[in-house]
Order: sequence, then C-alpha cells, then structure tokens
Amino acid sequence: LLSTYIQAMMGGITVSVTVQTLIESGCLSRCAFLFDQDQSLDSSGISGQLQHHDGSDGGENNSPLRILNAVKLSLMLTRTFFQCYNDRKNNSALASLRMDGFVVKLQYSPNADEEDGETSRAGDEHLQSISSVDQFNAITSNGLIQWILLDMDVRYSDVRIPSANMNTAALVQNIGKLLYAIFSQNDAPAPESQHSNGDKDKGIETTRRSPKTRRSAIKSLFQQLIELGYPISVCRLLSDLIDKGTTHHPITSFDDIIRDLEQMNSHPHIFLHNPENEFYTSTIHFGQRYSGRSKELAKLLEITTVPNERNFGLETIFVSGMAGSGKSHLVSAVGSFVSNFGFMVLTAKFKRGMEYKSREIVSTLMDKMVTNLVEMKDSDNESDIEYSLQAARAISNALDADSLSSLVDFVPSIQGLIPEAVRKENSGCTHWQLVFLLSKLLGSVLRQKRKIFLALDDLQWTDPTTLGLMSEVLTSICQYPEERQHLVFVGMYRDNEVSSDLMSFTTSFVNLEVHGSANVTDVKLSSLSLDDVTEMIMSELRLPRRLVSELADVVHKRTHGHALFVVQLLNSLVSDSTIAYSPMNHRFYWDQDTVCILKTADSVASLIVSKLTSLPVGELQCLRIISCFGIQVQSDLLELLEGFMLAPQGGFKPYLRNLVDQGIIEIVGYSTIVVFSHDLIQEQVYEGIPVKERQQLHSDIGISLGSKTSLDVSCEHKTIDAAIEQLYLSDVSDNEDSVTDVSSLVSIATSQINNAGPEFFADRTQHTRFASWNLRAGKDAAEHSSFRAALHYYKHGIAFLGDALWLEDTYELCLKLYEGASFSSSALGEISQISMYANGIINNVKFEDSLVAEHLLIGSISVSGQCKEAVARGLAVLRQLKFDIPATPSPMVVMQTMNQTEREASVYNFSQIADFQRRVDPKTRNVMKLVDAISAACYQIASPFLPLVACVTVRFSLQNGVCEESISAFVIFAYFQVFLKQSFDQGRHWANIAKNMLEKASAEGPVTRARFLLFSFVNFWYVPLQESSNHMQKIHDLSLKVGDIESAYMAQCLRFKFLFFQGERLSSLSHSADTYLQSMARFSIGSAKFTALDKEMVDVLAGNKSSNPYAIFNGKICNKESILADAQSKMHFQIVEGVHLQNFFVSFWMGDYDEAVKASDIAMSFPSAKMPKVQLVYHIFYRGIVAFHLYRDGEGEKWLNEGNDMQDQVEVWVKNSKPIFENKLILLEAEHYASMCNVVAAKESYELSIKVARDNGYIHEEGLAYECMGKYLTSIVEVRDAERCFMSAHKCYMQWGAVAKADKLWKDWDLSSSTECIEISTIKHKRDE
Repeated sequence: LLSTYIQAMMGGITVSVTVQTLIESGCLSRCAFLFDQDQSLDSSGISGQLQHHDGSDGGENNSPLRILNAVKLSLMLTRTFFQCYNDRKNNSALASLRMDGFVVKLQYSPNADEEDGETSRAGDEHLQSISSVDQFNAITSNGLIQWILLDMDVRYSDVRIPSANMNTAALVQNIGKLLYAIFSQNDAPAPESQHSNGDKDKGIETTRRSPKTRRSAIKSLFQQLIELGYPISVCRLLSDLIDKGTTHHPITSFDDIIRDLEQMNSHPHIFLHNPENEFYTSTIHFGQRYSGRSKELAKLLEITTVPNERNFGLETIFVSGMAGSGKSHLVSAVGSFVSNFGFMVLTAKFKRGMEYKSREIVSTLMDKMVTNLVEMKDSDNESDIEYSLQAARAISNALDADSLSSLVDFVPSIQGLIPEAVRKENSGCTHWQLVFLLSKLLGSVLRQKRKIFLALDDLQWTDPTTLGLMSEVLTSICQYPEERQHLVFVGMYRDNEVSSDLMSFTTSFVNLEVHGSANVTDVKLSSLSLDDVTEMIMSELRLPRRLVSELADVVHKRTHGHALFVVQLLNSLVSDSTIAYSPMNHRFYWDQDTVCILKTADSVASLIVSKLTSLPVGELQCLRIISCFGIQVQSDLLELLEGFMLAPQGGFKPYLRNLVDQGIIEIVGYSTIVVFSHDLIQEQVYEGIPVKERQQLHSDIGISLGSKTSLDVSCEHKTIDAAIEQLYLSDVSDNEDSVTDVSSLVSIATSQINNAGPEFFADRTQHTRFASWNLRAGKDAAEHSSFRAALHYYKHGIAFLGDALWLEDTYELCLKLYEGASFSSSALGEISQISMYANGIINNVKFEDSLVAEHLLIGSISVSGQCKEAVARGLAVLRQLKFDIPATPSPMVVMQTMNQTEREASVYNFSQIADFQRRVDPKTRNVMKLVDAISAACYQIASPFLPLVACVTVRFSLQNGVCEESISAFVIFAYFQVFLKQSFDQGRHWANIAKNMLEKASAEGPVTRARFLLFSFVNFWYVPLQESSNHMQKIHDLSLKVGDIESAYMAQCLRFKFLFFQGERLSSLSHSADTYLQSMARFSIGSAKFTALDKEMVDVLAGNKSSNPYAIFNGKICNKESILADAQSKMHFQIVEGVHLQNFFVSFWMGDYDEAVKASDIAMSFPSAKMPKVQLVYHIFYRGIVAFHLYRDGEGEKWLNEGNDMQDQVEVWVKNSKPIFENKLILLEAEHYASMCNVVAAKESYELSIKVARDNGYIHEEGLAYECMGKYLTSIVEVRDAERCFMSAHKCYMQWGAVAKADKLWKDWDLSSSTECIEISTIKHKRDE
C-alpha cells in the first residue's frame, strides 16, 4: 500500500537542498518525511507523523513529528557518511564536514485540496535547486507537506582536520555532533561535554564551563539532553556518540549508529518515543509482546493477507514444534494483526487429559462465531450491522427450522441471531448430522465475503471423533470456492506427540491440495535464534541492540533457544532484580559479569519448579487447586469453593494478583477466567503435587462442587436450582475473549471425582454413589450428543462399581451404565466397544432387558461386514420373542406368510393403517429397532428371510403400534408384492400406506432409510424416472440434515442411475458424478464404488479417455478389476453384480453382444440379482434386444424364447407405468416381428417406438430404436432407408453426448461414404412429394 502511495506521489516537485537549509527552515516540524519505496519504512511512522502535526506554524520543538523526521534525516546522513567513508577513505575531509556539506534530494506532492497554478508550473521543472531558507519555506508554507527522501550527496570543503583527529572515533564523534545539529535545529546551544577540548566544534556549538565550577556539579551530556526534553533514546545515542568520557557504552562503530536509528525509524512507539509511566513503575513480563521469529511471522502474514494467485483454495497452515517453542504465541500475533484488517478471529485450545471434552471445545468455537454476529447487530458500525443481517439471512436460508433447532444444543447463541431457532426436547445431533449443520453454518457465514481466521491449538490432545468432525466440515467448505477463499485455518500441535489420527487429519488437507481446493503450509518451529532472543530483549526493555547483545548471548546459550525457557529465565532475572530499572540511567540495567556467573536451571521444567518452590503457601495452594481443573478455570468456580476448607485462607482473590504479577497466570475474559500462562507451567504445578495429596484435592473439589448440585438427590430427576445446576463454564484459547462451554457443574464435579479414582475411595457406598454421578453426567452429555464425553463418564461409572457389578442392588445401575456405554460407542462407530458392552449386558441380564444391547450388537456386526452372522443372530432373537419365522424360507413359505399378513391387514382400511401411528411403549420400540437392524443386514446380502422379517414386523406393528423404525417393514412388504407376487396394485397400495406414514413421521435416521427404500426400489415403478431422480436428491439433502450419511450418498448413487436411464446428457452426468464422488469416497465407500463404475461407463460412451473416476480412492482402488477382486474376497455380492452389470451395459451400447451376454450371465448368477431394481429393469430390456438379434444371427431357437420372455415381462410393466415402459415394449415387439419376418409390423413398431421415445424425452432410446431399425432394414436390403436410420441414430447419440458410441456407429456402417447419396436421395424424395 505504501509503495503504491509513494508511486502516486512521484509526479510532484523534486528539490535539492542542503541539510543546513532544511533544518533551519523549520520544516521538520511541519512536513512529513518518507523514505523512497526501496528503503524500509513502517507504515505506522506515517500515521504517527500525520497524527502529531497540529497544522500550525511548525508545532512544538520536540514534537513526535519533528523528532521522527530528525531520525529519518539522521539515518540518511549517517548512511551517506558511512558510504563515503567506505568509498573514499578520506578521513580528514569527512571529519571537516558541516551541515551545509550534505545535499539532500527530496520530492513532494501538493495536498489534495491545494489548487493548481504556480505549484503545478513548478512541477514542470525536473529539479529545483534550493539555496535559501526563504525559498524553501515558500514551497512548504502551504500546510503539511509529505516529502520523499530520495538521495543525499556530499560536498567536501577545503577545510582539513589535523591528522591526529582522523581516526574512526573522531569521525564517529563528528557524526554525533552533526546528528545533534539535526535534532536541535541549531536553535539551542549544545550541552557541554565533560571531555570537551574547549574548541568550538564544526557543525555543533559548544560552551566552555567556568574553571571555578566544581566537577561534581557538572551534569553529564545525557542529563543535559534529558532536561532539554529530547526522547531518552535520542539522548542516549547522542551522549554515547559525543560524551565518550562519561558514558558506559561509547559508540565506536558506524553500524551501531545505523542500527539505533533504524530501530527508532521502524518502531518509533518502542525505540523512539518515551514510554508511559507504567513502564517505569510496573514489573516487566517477557513473553506478553510478540518478538522474534520474524521470518515465520512474515511468512504467515503473507499467506493470510495476500491473495493466492494460483487458486482460491482454503489456506491451511500447520504450526508444529516442541512444547514451549512459541507456537501459540506466533499464531496469536498473526491473529491480532489480521483482526485489524477485518478478519473474524476464532481460536480454541484443546486440553491434556480432557480429550473427551474436545467436541465441546469445538462447540465453543462455533458459538463464539455466532456470538460475534449477534454483537455486531448492536454495533455502531454500519458495515458490521449489515454483515450480521446478511449472515443471519444466509443461515436461515441454508437451514430449515428443524435443523436450526438441532443446532441450538451445539451453538446456543444461534437463538440470539435467529429467534426462530428454538431447542426441542431430545434434539441432539449425530456425528454426520453435525457435520452437515456446521458445514452449512460456517459456509453461510463465509459466503458473506468477510474472512475468518480459525485456529485450533494443541491438536495432539483432540479425540479422533472431533478430528474427524473438523476434517469433514473443512473438507465440505473446500468444495465451494466462494466459501474456502474466505477462510484461513491454522492447526498447532506438538511434533513429538503426533498420533495416527492427527497424521490422517493433516494428510487429508494434503489430498485436498492435490485437487486444488486447499493450499497447505507447514511451519516447523525450532529453537529461537540469537537474533530472536536479542529482538525479544530489545523490544521488552526498549533498548538498542548494542546494549543487550551480551545479555542475549548469555540467555541464548543457557536456554539453547527454547522459547519458554528464554521467557522464564528472563522473567526470573527480573523477579530477583538482576535486571532492574535504573532511574538515574533512565533504562533497565544489569551487571553483565553477574549475569554471566549466575547459576540457572538446566531445563525449563527445572526452572519452573524452582520458581514454584519459592512461592508462599497460600499462592502455591491456590495454584494447585487451579491446576486440578486443567490449564484454566472459571473464577465463579473458585468463588464456589471459597466456602469450603480446601480453599486457601482468605479466599483466592488476594493471591491471584500476585500470581499474575509474576507471570504465572493470567486473568482474561472480562476477569472471568483464570488461565496458566503456559500449559507447561500447569503441568509442573500439577505433577508437583504428591499423588495422595492430589487425589485428596480432586476428591475435596468434586464433593464440594457436587454438594451444589442434585447429584446425591437422584440420578433421574433434576431438582436443584437451575442457575447453579446449569452453571456454564467458558473456554478460551488465549488471553482474549471467553466462549461459552457446555460443561455443566455436574460434569465438572464428576470429573474431579474420576480424577481421584475408584482406588482412593475404600467405601463401597461411595463407589455406588460416584457410579451414579457418572451415569448422570453421561446422560447429560448424551442429551447434547457429546458421545465421546458420555462414553468417558459411563466407563468411569462402570469402573467405580468394580467387583459390585450386576449385584442385586446395582443391577439397574449396571444396566443403564452398560446400555449408555454401548449406545455411545455405537454413535462413535467403535465396533469393538459396542461388542464388549453389549455382550456385557447380554451375558448378565434377563432376556427382556437385553433387547437394546441385541439391537446395537446386531447393527455393529452388520457394519463390520458380517451380515450373514448378523441375520442369524437376529433371527434367533426374534424367535425368542415368539416371532413365527420358519427355519427354511422356501418360496411357498414366503408366499404363505405374505398371504397371511394380507389377511390380518385386511380388517383395516387404508386410513386406519396409515393413521395407526401412536406412542408405543419402550419395549415395543426396542423390538422395532431390533427388527430394523435385522432388515438392514438381510438387505445387504439379499437374504431370503427378508420378506419373512418384513411380514412379521408388519403384523407386530398392526398389533402394537407403528413407530419410525417399523416403516421400513411396510416399504419392504410393498416391494415384495411387486417382486414376488407381481402384484403392482398391491405394491402401490402398501407403498402409499408407507408414504403416508413417512409424511407424518419426524425426519430421523430410520425414516430417511425408509424413504430411500420406498423411492429407490418401489416408487420408481409408478412414476417417471425424472421424478424418481428428484426424489433421490431430496432424500440426499434430508439424510444429510439428520446425519444419515449412508442413505444420503446411496440416494445420490441411485439418482445417477435414474438420470442415466432417463437419457440425461452424459456431460451433465459426468459433472454430477465429479461433484459427489469425493464426498462419497469419504462417507460411503459402497456408494463411491457403484458411482465410480457408472462414471466409467459414462466416460466410455462419451469417449472421455482423460477421466479417471478411481482417482478418488487415492491409489487404494485403481480400476474396476480392483473393485471386483476386493468385493469377491469379502463376498460383497451386490458390488460383484454391479461390476458385471456395468460390463453388460457398456458392451450392449458399444454393440458387442457376445460380451454383453457373458457379463449378463455372471451378473444374474448372484442372489441379489433376483431383487428388482432400476438397473435390472433395463437389463431385461437390453437383454431382450440382444436375444432377438442373436436369434436372427442364427444363434439358436433359445434366444427367440428368451427374447419373448423379456417382452412378456416388459408387457406386465407397461400396464403399471406406460410412460416409462411403452417405448421399450414397442421396440421389443418390433424386434419380435423382425425375428418373425413380419416386415410391415416390424417397420410400424420401430417407427412407433421412435415416436414414443421422442415424445417422452428418451433421446438415447430414440437413437437405439433408429439403430435397431437400421440393422433390420440392412438385413432386408433396404440400404438407403437403413442409412437414414443410422444417420438419425448418430444424431441422437451425439445429442445424448455419447460421442464414442456415435463414432463407432459411423465407422461400422461407413456413413461418411453414404452421406452425399442420402442427401441427393432426400432432395429427390421431397421433389416427388
């Protein structure tokens, strides 16, 4: 920005003037000096100059504007002097230089409100040489002028200094005098140097002291300059240059002068202007201000603030390093910087030993984002108000009322932004539902084009589920350029504590980078360099490099550059007054010899421990209690503890301030949060407590806080005051704002007891008591869908019972704990844990109490791929429940069972069955959940027991009531009406009943599965394929909303098939597949495999050879042969069937009927092929065409019979859905007539099939009918008409996008040679007509 600004000014006047004239003009007080863009300049310097200009006649003599201008001019003069010294080596000439010997070249641009005229005419001249003060003042008299310091030259005089004064020290001293002249503007006599030689120096006036003046009364040059009102840093520099006799740090190097001036110029607020009084009176704390690691900081600032010209990918930064290396400090500095550019900065920090709370920490992060939006509604900034309103509208449009209600639990502040968002009872979210909701929430805010800086600290302490949650949300954001380009994500972690889950998390972004949707930067922090340590000390003590370099060298060697060790060591030097402020010297001072011989700890841990052991008893007790909560605690909790014996005498507040002053803790979040300044300090405090004492402390804290709740009243009922019961804590990741956390007082008290451990409590009654506490805390966590935390509490509850498991007095408590643990494990997808806890129930309880466990266990067995075992176990359980399920599901038994079900249902009319839903008792619902799990397993392996399970479920529902879990049974029953009985009317009847039930049911997982089954396997018989594809899209969206990820992507997979068979343009299909395949590969591997196969089929027909749909599997699956081999090894027959069906469809369309038959025969050999689905419907249609062709090619009578069978099957379907099947039946009839040599009927049927296909928009089947007719006409030697048919087919295929198919047709029938003949024939035909 500055460079652009300066370039815009370059058209102004350029003048050349001596430094003497420049300073005598007084322009240093009324002009702003800038450096050329090729020289360094902190933009804050400009604002500082403009801010301190008062618009009058030059301002105060020592105003910040004048002083900063003097620094810039001094810096340019010193650089010029040094350059001459290096170039000429003419020391005598340099030593004699005066202020009028330096000529500076400047350029300026008039103010915006300055009129043209004389100023403009002056600008026509290339360079004006200014020789007088009045002439220069004439130019600068029109308000504040901004000058660019372009260059400086030297004009040597004939005066020479005697050779004795020609050494470097004399030259340095001469520079000092020249600089004083600049700062004083020659309007004050120079203070007397104690080592003045009595001569009047060139370039600076001196005064002789009276011989009678006592030496003790003579003030040093430094003191005299201070009294004249110059900044301390300027006084120190001039004194060290001029008064070499009294200063302790004389300057002997040109580099030191230049570095001092550069610091003043670049950071005037630190190294130039005098600090506030607090700097002298308060204790210095190293580590509070960012310093050091300039390269890393510059790199991160460039990434976050400069748009990436390569793409608009999500900027992802991973910062890693050892504990205490400064990761958080670096990222915090970047966050603070970008917040000034309008970024919304969101940060969170995960906690050691509290991995189970990770989800809640992410909750606080998202809640903070929404809280910021809520606060902006009442802002004075119009852009903030508009941004908040737009974000609220976008969120409302992206999420419906049910979704917003589900989101309230995770992001409570959403109610403040969108009042319509009202929490409903039992509205918790599943993992995948939360992925959907957070993706929509964050994406809606990002689309408002204001950037968000999102940083997560200590990722190594995040549980795998939360890592997965964040990965999926950010991956979802990456799919949309308008979202990802407005997000910067930063993850920090300790590089020596990386788990496989964290490695997978970071790798997922690398994979996104490969696809161009993310830009990943790894920043690995090693030890601080000597320059970093020097810069830290310089910035904090506000001293130049030359004064701190020796101290920095000692500190760096002692600490090996470990960032936290450096900070702690420096703070210890301050606390023991080794580094102390010296009023006489106006600076912090230390004895370098003392520093060199100090004995220090050999590690940061040892240093912290030694520091802690010296604390007073009360402060140490206070720290120990705080450390029991982790790295932070809410101050309200400490206030609650003050009424108990464990609190330090006098309470916590008297000790907190001293601990803050020592840099051990910080109080943040509007004084509501007490947080350790670093987690290593918390670790040392906590680990320094003896084990028994630590357990006692946890016990005392837990029991004290528990007494403020209803934990000991009842584990079932909440009867205490809501204000205490729902005491919400805050979670902050740094020292700024607090964010609401969902951890209640119940969970905190229980966690404290768990940290004490069961072994600490000898009383069995206490064990039972605290097991009940964990049950309560687990239920609370599960109600908020925090299943990782819930499982943590359930596990601890079981551990507390120990040997008392499943005893008479603990039976109910055990059952609830084990059921909770099993359910939470199921929600987290941890199959081994489900099995362990479910079997724990099944092996120890009565059968009727094991239904929940059986349901969860069967589901987990099925998910693990053992569907056959799941079905067997499920059937055994149903028989125990007295369900009449025959041992052998023969076709006769199945038909009998279906007839029996119809008879029992016949006593109810449609309305009675459809309205049969009522509130069912828990046992009935548990049975339905069990049956639902068994049905899912049956479907996976096409088990012949599936219709039997559906029948008994329908009968059970009619007797006991319908709930969401039983709707699938009605859908399956409708399906088998079509499949087994070929009764489309009955199928429609039961499908309508299921549809009516779905309309009245809530949108939950079982309902979305039922909806998917209905519209993918039943409803498509009765409605056009386009309508079915639309239903699949709606099911996809609904399933994502409720977290049923499998149904969501299976629906998208089926939608792809519906569109293909509908005749959707292949390029559109290919784009649709690319859109969803990445997500499918992450969420639903089965759907991804099916869709990759279909995408390959589309690519073959379209001739797209560059596409590779299997790339989404990242090398694990390379082609369909890999899919086939994997499916065969795992006995996934539906996928095996899918591979061979794809081969069939490709071979059919490309005209290779022999290969098509082979693939068809293999596909039909699997049990799953017996179950009708849309691809098998089209398989029958295409197989019929192949059969008739093979018959006419002389392959035998069996093909005619098979063709007739296929025709008969399609004829049955036509009666049910004419728009879908009519053209197909007519084409098969044409093929039949052609096979029977009925020329007239064949031609009429072909032409009618073409017309009906065209009327229904089936462009691909119109082309197929033309192609079949062309082949037939060729066989009866009607060549010209056949060629017309082929040309029409070619046109249809091209419109469909099947370029490869069209090209093959063109080549097979040599259409290029016959095109001209057809055109001539067509013209003649039209003329005859």
